[in-house]
Formats: sequence, structure tokens, C-alpha cells
Amino acid sequence: MRKYILLASIFVLISFFVVPAVFAEKQYIYDNADIFTENERTDLEQRAAEYSEENEIDILILTKDESDSADIDDYIDDFYDEQGPGYDKEHGDTVMMGLDFSGGPGDNDVAIGGFYKGEEYVDSDRAQQLADDLVPDLANGDFYDASLLYFEKVEQYMGVNPMINPDSIFLQTWFHLLAAVIIGGAIVGSMIFNMGGRVTTNASTYLDADNSRVKSKSDRYLRKSVTKTKIQKNSGGGRGGGGRMTGGGHSRSSGRAKF
Repeated sequence: MRKYILLASIFVLISFFVVPAVFAEKQYIYDNADIFTENERTDLEQRAAEYSEENEIDILILTKDESDSADIDDYIDDFYDEQGPGYDKEHGDTVMMGLDFSGGPGDNDVAIGGFYKGEEYVDSDRAQQLADDLVPDLANGDFYDASLLYFEKVEQYMGVNPMINPDSIFLQTWFHLLAAVIIGGAIVGSMIFNMGGRVTTNASTYLDADNSRVKSKSDRYLRKSVTKTKIQKNSGGGRGGGGRMTGGGHSRSSGRAKF
């Protein structure tokens, strides 16, 4: 009898800890347009989970097939209202890439949306830049490669203060290498230049201060008029796609491009 009680207790403990973990596993790739192979979808799901865990944000891919007439931005909004924060909901801080294939080649849409922490780090300017960066791969039909680039860019943005342009040359690896080479070259050049000995003479070495004086001095005005130039103010705005509000009241960033 004790044996059965022990086995039952073990089963209950396993069910308590293991079963919830299985059912709590999140989904990150919602390929309704069926653009990925089974292997690609499995790989992207795993990568999305890893990127999401590392950056403490859900990084999703959502595709819409030709049969759905909804606009891709509305499609993203409705999806988040159903899956976002609240009772029995999956995703909170989120960045989402939506792909719409209802327009045909050259008229399909890629839309990027960031919610909560995702909106902070992938604001509308960054979302627009990301959408533009994905167009070449998407236009060539390289959807898997575009997805990998999407993951990498979101991770890059999450590591850069929202107030800083993540595409600034000052943050690029090649710029750091170039600066190191220039600084190193300047140091080596200075060392070589000083190897021939130091020059100890200066402007006062051969000057006889007691018998030298300024003979005369005068001031002359070259111009007596002042020219004023009006500075034009830039009235243009930023590039971003502009923010949105979902039907459920969730604010999000927005970027969009054609492919």
C-alpha cells in the first residue's frame, strides 16, 4: 500500500511541475501564409525563443495569406488584442513582424510593430528603418534570411539606448577598427618622428630683448559693413511610420514597407 501511495505522490509532483511547463511554452512563429518549410519553421521557432529570452521581450513573426482581406496593420492589432496582456494571454512586451502576401510581387507589405517595452526600444523610426532593411531579402523571396535579419536587428536595437540612433557610424564595428588603426598609426608616427632627437631652440633663443623693440603699430578696418544671413528652419519630420492604437487600447510603434 505504501508503495502505491509513494508512486501516486511522485506522479502528482511530476504533474505539478512538468505539465504546466509543457503547456506554458510560447509560440513565436505564426505562419498562416505557409511561407516557411517545416524545418525552417522549427528553426525559427527555436531562434525566436532564444532571442526573446535573452532580450526579455517576445519577438514574433506573423504572416497573412491572400484569403484574408484585412490590412496588415489591423491584422497585427487584432492579433495582439487577442494574445496580449490580460487574463490567459501570452504576449506582453513584444516586437512583431507582419508579412502580408495579398498584394502580389512588388505590392506585398511588411509591417513592424512594437508594444510596451518593444515600443520603447523599437519606436516608429526604428521600426521603419527595420522594415526598409528587410525589403531586399523579402523581394527576392528569401523569407528565412529576412527573418534571421529581423531577429538580429531587434536584438541590436534592444542593446542601444532608445535616445541613440542604432545605425550611427559611431556604433559600427568597422568604425571602431578604423579609429583604432588611425590612433595607433598616430602614436607610432609620433614615436618615429621623435627618434631623431628633440629640438631645443625656440623663437626667443636668438632674440636680444634689450636691443629689440616694436618700431610702430597701427590698426586698419578692412570692412565696415555687417551682412546678415537668415537661417532656414527645417520643417520636415522624421521618416517613421507613425504610432498606432489597437482596438483594445494598446499603444504601439509602426513601420511599413512594400516588397
